[in-house]
Amino acid sequence: MKRIYNIFFVLSIPFILVLYSYNDGSPGGKTGSMGDGGATCTGCHTGSAQSQPNWIETTIPEFGFIAGDTYTITATGTHQGVVKFGFELTAEDGFGNKMGTFTITEPTRTKLCNANKAVTHTANGNVPNGNSNSWSMDWTAPDPAPDLIKFYAAFNAGNGDGTSNNDVVFQTELTVSQFHTNIADNYLEENTSFFPNPTSGAVTIEAPMGSNFQIIDINGKVILNSTIIKPKTNINLNHLDRGMYIIQHSYQGGLSNNKIILN
Repeated sequence: MKRIYNIFFVLSIPFILVLYSYNDGSPGGKTGSMGDGGATCTGCHTGSAQSQPNWIETTIPEFGFIAGDTYTITATGTHQGVVKFGFELTAEDGFGNKMGTFTITEPTRTKLCNANKAVTHTANGNVPNGNSNSWSMDWTAPDPAPDLIKFYAAFNAGNGDGTSNNDVVFQTELTVSQFHTNIADNYLEENTSFFPNPTSGAVTIEAPMGSNFQIIDINGKVILNSTIIKPKTNINLNHLDRGMYIIQHSYQGGLSNNKIILN
């Protein structure tokens, strides 16, 4: 009987070491992406990956990313009764090539993996808050960039029993498009208005939040430079000489110029 116990102990050592090492993050290449060969955490945990929508959020505007710009990516998983919650996230083009550069912003909870082309949890980062866990990181879009980039993430919701049994694996995806300058110009034109025009002094500007606008005279001098912080911005041009001015808007790579008459 003693011999049987010893054999069991020896055989179980590799399994224990695998569980311990993955407690400190994914070994890499387990996001379910094309470049990862579709592999997820199911290689070490029982069951098949369950697809989940909307588990990846970004600060990329709805009209797309700008090549070379940096955005925050957040992965959030939820599972009732979870004890340990880990993840791995990456970004790829349509051919499975890794895209962009990840920067760690939560060093105690996340780290780079898979040759720095993905992000995973640390030992401190796999502890859920209630039934969910969330991780954020920065991602810089490649330059040049493809028109479409897809984020992939796989999650493992562990029950904390020290084995791979009865854990639940999830997988999620998010596709984002590149925001080309001509598209940006069109977006800004379609979503910017100012009135009345002509005006005797008072002007109301409606433009995307965060956009920048300038009032420029016919000699190219910038009279006013400000940022839109609310849906409607009221300005007064009574102190200016009568005549024609340019209202120039810039936002996310887009630029629009419109004439306004002050009479």
